Amino acid sequence: MSTRKKRQLIILNGAIILVNIALFSKAFIGLELFAGEMPQLVTTWLVIIASAVVFYIGNRRILEQKETRLLTQGIRTLADCTAVFSEAIHNGDVFDDDIKKNMGQISRFRRKHAAIRDILSQKFQATELSYQKFNGVLGAVEDVIFANMRSILNKIAAFDVAEYESMQKKGYKADEHSEEKMSIYNEYIRFVKSATASNEEILLKLDKMLLEVSHYNSLDGEISKLPAIAELDDLIKSANLYR
Repeated sequence: MSTRKKRQLIILNGAIILVNIALFSKAFIGLELFAGEMPQLVTTWLVIIASAVVFYIGNRRILEQKETRLLTQGIRTLADCTAVFSEAIHNGDVFDDDIKKNMGQISRFRRKHAAIRDILSQKFQATELSYQKFNGVLGAVEDVIFANMRSILNKIAAFDVAEYESMQKKGYKADEHSEEKMSIYNEYIRFVKSATASNEEILLKLDKMLLEVSHYNSLDGEISKLPAIAELDDLIKSANLYR
């Protein structure tokens, strides 16, 4: 059972318990099963029946609902990636730490992106070559980070968490099929970690680019020679492997 289902069960049953405590506790409403006027008795038993119905139907629906897979087809922006990551983090599975890192990376990229654009607008006109070159690099960085994030989400969506965790807990027979299956799962995990590390390295180089942008005023024809730009170009080319 996934962590998400467990959480839903706890919330549902906890709410039922709290409502009944409030209704039957003498410190609150103080309903009684066998005492009081007829209208009060009717209300009391209706509450009992309603609680039983909600308990049965609610728990049954939660337990029988199919585990939904992540839907990655509609991802178009980093904001979409964050929304899907937020959904995935509730699964409580092997990718939780990586998901948290990726959500943090998106937030950090947005802050750096805004800072660089602000500095560029202060130092250059939008029509200047320097502005356009820096802005072009920034756009390429965003494209690569987005591509990596989307690839990570696709891998997480395709990963069979239940089977993997079952094999981890119960162990698996050392036969050809089991070993190959575990090898495939480990490859998924390695991919996610590698793509996450690639994004982290890009963000580090983006910090250097931010520093260089703040230092220079006129760089027409020289921007490509700046260390941070050259390093970003190399990382962008290698990061394409994660698409």
